Amino acid sequence: MALIGEHQKLLHLASDHPRYLSMTSIGSVATVQGQQDVYGFEIFDREAVSLQDKMGLPVFALFAGFHGIEAIGVKILTAFIDHVVGQTAWNESLCALLSRVRLVGIPIVNPAGYLAGTRANGNGVDLMRNAPVESAVSLPFVGGHRLSPVLPYYRGEQGFEAENLMVLDFLEREVWPAPFAMSLDLHSGFGTEDYLWTPYAKQKGFPPLWESYAKVSSVLDRTLRNHVYRFEPQSRQYCTGGDVWDYAFDQARGRPGQGMFLPMTLEVGSWAWIRKSPTKAFSLRNFFNPAHSHRKRRVLRRHLPLLNLMVHVVADHRRVLGVEDLSKAA
Repeated sequence: MALIGEHQKLLHLASDHPRYLSMTSIGSVATVQGQQDVYGFEIFDREAVSLQDKMGLPVFALFAGFHGIEAIGVKILTAFIDHVVGQTAWNESLCALLSRVRLVGIPIVNPAGYLAGTRANGNGVDLMRNAPVESAVSLPFVGGHRLSPVLPYYRGEQGFEAENLMVLDFLEREVWPAPFAMSLDLHSGFGTEDYLWTPYAKQKGFPPLWESYAKVSSVLDRTLRNHVYRFEPQSRQYCTGGDVWDYAFDQARGRPGQGMFLPMTLEVGSWAWIRKSPTKAFSLRNFFNPAHSHRKRRVLRRHLPLLNLMVHVVADHRRVLGVEDLSKAA
């Protein structure tokens, strides 16, 4: 059985840069190409920070591939990991930064959907509608349903799918114990703009900790003055039930003494690609991914400044947020 190409590339990078990057299997799922591992990655300076002390570092967590057909998110994340570890051979400032912040995440949450080119996992479940979170204002059908796995946006029966259990276990182990953590989940397929969405998808209005989100947004506006992102709660566009990040956000906030956890979603607006190449609309995959190689390269370049900035925001979160005791603020 062949490895998924992005997994293979990241495993090679980890072999070439063992001081900084590690890749670990956190489980496996059945796919159209046989059983495939779900990998977690971790980036920090192992020579400067002991394994015991690493949990005291703030964390920037990155996830992609919840929806298998949204392959561009996986490629953005893979390119960013390559971008970071590739600089460790010469960039002393970056190496110093990796002793103050830890990057972790799951490059492909849904290998079955990724290989099959489907939104859902191998059981026909939309992993972003699968959490036990109900919404009185979710969009009919699109906001999640339990009619049938042959229909899109199927929430599944009661209980989490295996992939989401892996994500939640990963958060519990690698992210939530940190004094401060921010996550970014990479998606595509909505609108002609690029969105940075905050929770709650389940209800209208601003989420808890909006003041902290607003400070992150202010840093983004001041630092990347010509950025392309619309920073807002997801509910300003539409509401859904079963959102995993709504569930994780509440779980983290309910932990005694928990440091602050700010989950966000990058929604890459793919409709612009269809507008430029209308004939590509006949392929479902092209609704979620750039069809032309030059557009794919442009997308991979486009988001590097944002991801680099987010690493610095996490490393210097106390100055960004103006908060000393994050457990009280959370």
